[in-house]
Amino acid sequence: MVKRSHFAIFLTSVTSVLSKKDTTSDECGVYLAESSTDHVLGSFAGKPYRRDDAIGSRDSVVQFVDIREHNRHLAGEDDGQRLENFLGTCWSGDSTAGMNEGAEVISAVGGPCFSSTGHVGMINAVIYQHSTLLRTDTDLLSSGYDETTSPGRGAFTTYHNLTLLAVDKIPVGMEIFLDFGMEYNQYDDTQKANIDDYRKMDEAMGKMVEFFNKHAESIGEKAASEVYEFMKKDVLDLTAEKRAPAARSLLPDTYHGLQGIIDSGGSALFSNPEVVKDLDWLKMNGYCQDNLVAGISTIEHAGRGAFTSRDMRKGEVVAPIPLVALNQGRSALSMMESEEDAEEHGTEAGTRTQQLLYNYMLEHPKSSALFLPAGGLTFNINHGGKKKSNVKMMWSTKEWSNGEAAREFGVNDLSLVGAVDLILELVATRPMKKGEEVLLDYGDDWAKAWNEHVSKWDEVTKDATYSKSAMILNEIHRVQPFPTSDETKDDDEDEEQRGAVIVCQLLYDEDKIERRRNQDGTRTKVYPWIPHPVAGEVHLKSESAFRGINRVGCDILERSGDEKSGYKYVVHPHMVEGLEILVKNVPHDAIRYVDKPYRSAQHELSAFRHTIRFPDDIFPKAWRDLVGEEGHDTKDEL
Repeated sequence: MVKRSHFAIFLTSVTSVLSKKDTTSDECGVYLAESSTDHVLGSFAGKPYRRDDAIGSRDSVVQFVDIREHNRHLAGEDDGQRLENFLGTCWSGDSTAGMNEGAEVISAVGGPCFSSTGHVGMINAVIYQHSTLLRTDTDLLSSGYDETTSPGRGAFTTYHNLTLLAVDKIPVGMEIFLDFGMEYNQYDDTQKANIDDYRKMDEAMGKMVEFFNKHAESIGEKAASEVYEFMKKDVLDLTAEKRAPAARSLLPDTYHGLQGIIDSGGSALFSNPEVVKDLDWLKMNGYCQDNLVAGISTIEHAGRGAFTSRDMRKGEVVAPIPLVALNQGRSALSMMESEEDAEEHGTEAGTRTQQLLYNYMLEHPKSSALFLPAGGLTFNINHGGKKKSNVKMMWSTKEWSNGEAAREFGVNDLSLVGAVDLILELVATRPMKKGEEVLLDYGDDWAKAWNEHVSKWDEVTKDATYSKSAMILNEIHRVQPFPTSDETKDDDEDEEQRGAVIVCQLLYDEDKIERRRNQDGTRTKVYPWIPHPVAGEVHLKSESAFRGINRVGCDILERSGDEKSGYKYVVHPHMVEGLEILVKNVPHDAIRYVDKPYRSAQHELSAFRHTIRFPDDIFPKAWRDLVGEEGHDTKDEL
């Protein structure tokens, strides 16, 4: 096990959000451009990455819940499919630590986590689930933010530090490919090489080169060629079995070509040379995606903000913003509580509110569609009004983006348009120094609504009582030990009042079982906690205890150790009913508080909700499907 002091250093490096004072290279680390695989977005390395390097800036995540349930009324297959097209651009909540927010949790993400595509054989990066599961909020809480009194309570996402991590060496210019799952990536297609085929064949080719360098001259060209053909056919059929066709496709026609494949960087790069773009081409034709870093906003009650990571010139693109259209967006993001849901969630039946995602969407009053701005750290860009704003939106003119054609589509067809053809540029309206907060004008309607919200906040919340949130509790227990179940029973607050519960990140070694005798004479199985699976090579960071799927509710039964040596716990996981086990040696960092479903601040009816105005001068006429001076009926908004 890693010692506590070393683990704390690791945790800090993983979960600390880059502040505006952090040093960032003037060299762009990741670019946005058209993918090498299809007419979709792609992310490309602007510098070389080693395994375990973070790619781009750590970003925020917006969680939204039960959207399919709230939209079960959709009439016709077309409306339902438009919603599914939007949801297909998002991630599941268990990959970004949001799984406890509701029954079905979906995560809206931006930057390289949004714009990177998948490839069955060349996965070189993953969403590093540690980064959000183990995020800390010391920076926000030490800034003076008080979630019990701030009008910003529930108005901004508290999910942050989303990190893209390299799981292999990535050379300059190479496209970044994510693992979207075996089904999406056609992993089982026996005619198409997958990531394991590439790795195994690279190893095999290395051994082949060693053999032919040693024996080809002595046995002669004819015999060497016959041996190679035997290896390609008979040996591969025997060892690779059903994967033999895919594996065989990676080999050259003759053994003389083996060394060239190795020298090119391996079979994956040799077979797919188009995935590496020239750096000069990327600088000219792509967009830099790490001009922004996260920090605590200078705007009161705004939470986190976006700050420039390098000096920016007037007219320079600060960030690209790919858009995703959501048809009938105001309705789609509305939540109407049924009697059953109201009882479960502690609200009133018939209450209408909006998803937190509503606050991040772009809207125009004469259009029924809303637009998700999925740029890197664009969720963090706050309102500056007309006086303080230092960026504006413009449409992309990149040749690889068919923007002009997309802007002629009708609203009902926008869900068929990929984000590659819906790109806005966030352009600096004046020179900006490194570390300056980037601010956008959200529009007069937004400013008026916010000012009204702030003025009424004290009156609206005067009788409100709030239990300690997971954010507060996790900050308290960064150093202090977590309480055992017996200690929790002594609290004044009963279980129903508590808004947060304890969860554990659990993997355990099933081969090292112990049995503990209970007072009633029965025995309970006890397993040791482990950070990684026991068997097999762990080549992806996502294959560890710190994954969303390994988060379970738990009771802490025993605690040992101290702050210096590190606390360890014996826990009882809430797993399959009837399966009574204990897990020992669970480290302090594998335990967290999470808010109960529907109990975090983002679900409160008093939380501020308003969209961001899409500038009228650039909003396409073809998208204006609502009539009347005010565009849509006012009852369609909160």
